[in-house]
Amino acid sequence: MKILGIESSCDETGLAILDFSDPRKAVVVGEVLASQVALHEQYGGVVPELASREHLRNLPLLFDELCAATGLGLRDIDGIGVTCGPGLKGCLLIGVTFAQGLQKSSGLPLLPVNHVEGHILSGELHDPTLKPPYLALVVSGGHTELQLVEGLGSYTCLCRTRDDAAGEAFDKSANLLNLGYPGGAKLAEAADTAGPTKLYTLPRVAREMSDFSFSGLKTAVLMLVRKCAQELSSNPAALGALSWAIQDAIVDTLVHKTRREVLGRALPLVVCGGVSANQELRRRLSAELPRVVFPPMQHCVDNGAMIAYVAGRYMRAGVRAPRPDIFSRWPVESLQDFYGVHNEAR
Repeated sequence: MKILGIESSCDETGLAILDFSDPRKAVVVGEVLASQVALHEQYGGVVPELASREHLRNLPLLFDELCAATGLGLRDIDGIGVTCGPGLKGCLLIGVTFAQGLQKSSGLPLLPVNHVEGHILSGELHDPTLKPPYLALVVSGGHTELQLVEGLGSYTCLCRTRDDAAGEAFDKSANLLNLGYPGGAKLAEAADTAGPTKLYTLPRVAREMSDFSFSGLKTAVLMLVRKCAQELSSNPAALGALSWAIQDAIVDTLVHKTRREVLGRALPLVVCGGVSANQELRRRLSAELPRVVFPPMQHCVDNGAMIAYVAGRYMRAGVRAPRPDIFSRWPVESLQDFYGVHNEAR
């Protein structure tokens, strides 16, 4: 069984084909990805309308590229999975419309995929020995949540951000420091270059609360940047030290809450989403927890392989999904109700 996955929830256009012939694991036959970093850099962030237009332009080109690279076409595919949410509505609409076009021309089954479930199950894609139950820390520009994974489509949210996501805190802080775009990666690079320093201190906002919260940290960074503006503009060492303080505040909060939940349940942990590429977060979690699974760097960002994997798992389990729709918000813990009584994978 070969499954095509299509991802277009934000500013990456990703397609992939996975082979499920081996019941023990899925194999990535081929994948392609188009990033929009250069397009959005001049605006300092993602412009939804421009992102949608890029998906419209990229999808047919990437599909042809993927088919040429793998030697496969629609006649060789057994099913299609497409991201239906959560994400930017215009971007999702382009991906779903493209997938429906392929379905109409081929008669293949089409399965709507939850973007967050794609990130979570990327751990199982790359480590077939990983089996539920386990915990998943989803950290990205739009999501920060800790999920208890009990099976395919079966999730319990233990905590999530009350306001801003960790990735947004990275990006907005980088913007305040004029570090460029993409901000999170630039800030992490500056922080890692500077190394640990106590020149600046920032609060661990809501560290002992049950949920995550990063809006207060963003406010603290803004006030500190205004207070130290002259020093930051004239002293590169000060800029690096503040970058380290910001990263340390975000990572420490993530690690503290995750460690509490993981050790309390004695379960493995999957760390996924764009922020899971952060080296300091990886170092801290790996050092403090017994078993942590990180997807490879190319699958920390949004990608088509994780969407194909989710679709393949549901199709292999005999799940018949509803007709694809668009969801800007779509909590992953609602999937049992979404797939309804047809979900035999529980």
